[in-house]
Amino acid sequence: MAILVAENLSKKYGSKRSIQYEALNRFNLAINKSEFVGIMGPSGSGKTTLLNLLSTIDTPTAGKISINNEKVTSMSNNKLAKFRRKEMGFVFQDYNLLDTLTIGENIVLPLTLLGKKVTVMEKQLVTVAKQLGIDAIIHKRTYEVSGGQLQRAAIARAIIHNPTVIFADEPTGNLDSKASLQVMESLRDLHELHQTTTVMVTHDPFAASFCERIIFIKDGKLFNEIHRGENRQAFFQDILNVQSLLGGNTDDLQTVRF
Repeated sequence: MAILVAENLSKKYGSKRSIQYEALNRFNLAINKSEFVGIMGPSGSGKTTLLNLLSTIDTPTAGKISINNEKVTSMSNNKLAKFRRKEMGFVFQDYNLLDTLTIGENIVLPLTLLGKKVTVMEKQLVTVAKQLGIDAIIHKRTYEVSGGQLQRAAIARAIIHNPTVIFADEPTGNLDSKASLQVMESLRDLHELHQTTTVMVTHDPFAASFCERIIFIKDGKLFNEIHRGENRQAFFQDILNVQSLLGGNTDDLQTVRF
């Protein structure tokens, strides 16, 4: 069953009087419940625009988006803010954690905004922190832990309120290979444990190999789509093959590692 559906999505930048740049052109996408989908493409291909539209951070010029059978593109700003807070989780490249809060306080922030009781928040925090292997650092500040731990804390914050869908934007972009592996294994394990629906933009073929399906975008349109079988290493090679067909700048291809 499709939990997220995008129909004829287009996004243009610029005014009617100036030259308009079309970042996305009549794009269609359906993501099933519990699916782990990656979005890849060269710089300027439209992948970040697509993620921003799907996650309601930005609004499309044309087209519509439904999440959990709710048409988010026709919601009022107030209703959309409430929907986003309840139904979505976000993981960003630069973590977006607050330095003024402890790791634990950062993680429970979605529950705080939803007005949950302190006892509920404490119980949820213990559970999710243990699942991500960061229960020993929940009383520390953001500047006292590693990048990998910060990202796992960001993932914990994204899932603690059991959202319908998690959006991840380059979650391994600031991490070394060891931390990237830990973060992607965490996302994979949580996906298997909670059957989360995850949509991830990445340049990194290694990170992408943890997904079940990869959507490749070029010039604002679907270029290709591949699915993972039983062998993740073969899937990794398939991703590299499509990337070579796509072209793009060399800095779009991070250091290959497996």
